[in-house]
Amino acid sequence: MNDRVKITRNAHVAEVMLNRPEKFNALDMQMFEALGAAADTLARQADLRAVILHGAGDNFCAGIDVGVFTDPSVRIDQELMRPIDGSRANLFQRAAYAWRELPVPVICALHGVTYGGGLQIALGADLRYAAADSRFSIMETKWGLIPDMSISTTLRHIVSADKIAEPDRSGSG
Repeated sequence: MNDRVKITRNAHVAEVMLNRPEKFNALDMQMFEALGAAADTLARQADLRAVILHGAGDNFCAGIDVGVFTDPSVRIDQELMRPIDGSRANLFQRAAYAWRELPVPVICALHGVTYGGGLQIALGADLRYAAADSRFSIMETKWGLIPDMSISTTLRHIVSADKIAEPDRSGSG
């Protein structure tokens, strides 16, 4: 694991913190890898009873760091799109879906911005609590993209199908 995600334990509860506050906890390759590694570590702890997931600083997670797409050292290929052993999700999806795979309740504490991939991570938790300053967005739909860090799997357990299919009539997107 790397310093992008920090795990602390207090008795039977683990606290998992996205730790990139200077970038609003945006998801880069190290964060994707660290989130999956954190979930793997927690899954092996038999005495674990619950997980609290939150972001460092003033925000939960601003979604994918667009620098991932322009970084020449990052090669997004078929290998990265394959499911990781023991999961139904690939590296990117696993950042969100791994929390559903844990055998203990996962509580996500949201504050500040929770955009795109950050919202999809939150949807992977069993419970979500949002501070009054929380802001949410899935911008992919505005650009005609499919947000696929597991939202198509996790959202249906939270929101009824008729609400998911309802068009946006707010005029904002």
